[in-house]
Amino acid sequence: MMKKILLVVAAMAMFTNSAKAFEYEPEEGFSYMGLFGMNISKLQNYGFCTKAGAMMGARVDYVLPKAHGTYLTAGLDWTMKGGKGDITGEVAGTNYEATGKYALHYFEVPVRVGFRYNTSEAFGLYGEVGPYFAVGFAGRYKISFDEDGNSFREAEDAASHKAFKNYGYPTESFQRWDVGVGFRIGAEYNHHYNLMIGCDWGLADIYRVSYRDDFKDDAANNGKTLPKVRNFNFSITFGYRL
Repeated sequence: MMKKILLVVAAMAMFTNSAKAFEYEPEEGFSYMGLFGMNISKLQNYGFCTKAGAMMGARVDYVLPKAHGTYLTAGLDWTMKGGKGDITGEVAGTNYEATGKYALHYFEVPVRVGFRYNTSEAFGLYGEVGPYFAVGFAGRYKISFDEDGNSFREAEDAASHKAFKNYGYPTESFQRWDVGVGFRIGAEYNHHYNLMIGCDWGLADIYRVSYRDDFKDDAANNGKTLPKVRNFNFSITFGYRL
């Protein structure tokens, strides 16, 4: 008998929570959000470490009718990705230590499906997942030597270059187009203020095909092939919903 009573109490509790969830369901229709934040990105399989960057953009969300918080979202972002690493070598007979940095600027279009759960009238939680499509519009590789002097400054200028320009082998260059998949989880307060964290995994090899082929054909590389290089990005974002 006691077991049956406990089951009834548990069922009533679940029903009450469900009823409150329906009570605070998101309003159907469109809403708009502006956002900005910080990226921590990396060029996977490149040997570089993570690099901090920035992002900003806009979103349009559409809460589906009678879907209990399910929504579609799309946007347009400016996002900064890349990576950095330590380099050693020799210039003018002097050993050096240097830092190389790739700063890759993209226009990015995320398209996702999500679900939102409002715990109260003023507070909601949500998560979303889906692909993104991006095009690089500016990018640069910059090398900075620890030592000073004309020979090192000249070497910096010679090694630094635009990341997306097709120079031809042996100067490394990346293709502009990227595609990947990502997710976001977030919280919203008072129907306006948002905090989100998320990750994006690039699926495209961003090395230029011509550079990859020329590298393999170079006799000095003995037919070695380059690993595929893909973008990875972790983001912390603040948003304001209109």
